[in-house]
Amino acid sequence: MKKMPALSLSQWRRRKEADLDVPHSTASYYAMWDRVARFAAEIRASDFMAEMIRRRDAYGSEGVMGAIDCATLYGLTRWLRPEAIVESGGYIGMSSAFILKALADEGRTTAKLYSVELSHECEQGALIPDKLRSSSGGFVPMRGKVEEFLKDNELPSSIDMFLHDSSHSYRHMLWEFRQFWARLRDGGLLVSHDVQMNSAFPEFVASTYVHDKTTGRRDAQRTSHYEWGRWGYIGFAVKKG
Repeated sequence: MKKMPALSLSQWRRRKEADLDVPHSTASYYAMWDRVARFAAEIRASDFMAEMIRRRDAYGSEGVMGAIDCATLYGLTRWLRPEAIVESGGYIGMSSAFILKALADEGRTTAKLYSVELSHECEQGALIPDKLRSSSGGFVPMRGKVEEFLKDNELPSSIDMFLHDSSHSYRHMLWEFRQFWARLRDGGLLVSHDVQMNSAFPEFVASTYVHDKTTGRRDAQRTSHYEWGRWGYIGFAVKKG
């Protein structure tokens, strides 16, 4: 597949819209479903996926993201081509590896993945292949509470993508969604693992809708997302600035 040249998010979206010759809020984002599905299918059939499953099983799969959700995460990351990513609950690096692989496959050599992990009882990022870990210095492990990193301004104030995979309590999920949604740029991506755990994700997405009081239909101008969806245990929403 021919790779796209490095562009800013805004330049990339403008080019997509020009290619499609359609309004920004319709086909340009509906088309993401086909692209993400194609990328996900590609990585599921790859040697990389087989190797990561072997690494995961050898280390122990308890609490580690499954193959289908990893493929979805890879597809979303390749579709977005982000530059600054934050993930909470990076743990031993299964999700991190697929984000880094997607960045490598898109030639995003300057991208940074800030991976926050609270537990001191795990080897943070242990599953990440050495080549992905060291190729560009894009993996930034951070050990501690995400609340403290935010308080101390140790995370970027403006990001392209956020992945929640830490505590799946309703209260904490909703808190993280709100905190990092505010930091996402226009067109940025909020992703959550294990959205089936409680109602936090659908409630948050519903809060980004605005309906016309007369017709009951979505008010596209005031709704603060372009697109959202759920595949497997992964939920996502594309922010509208």
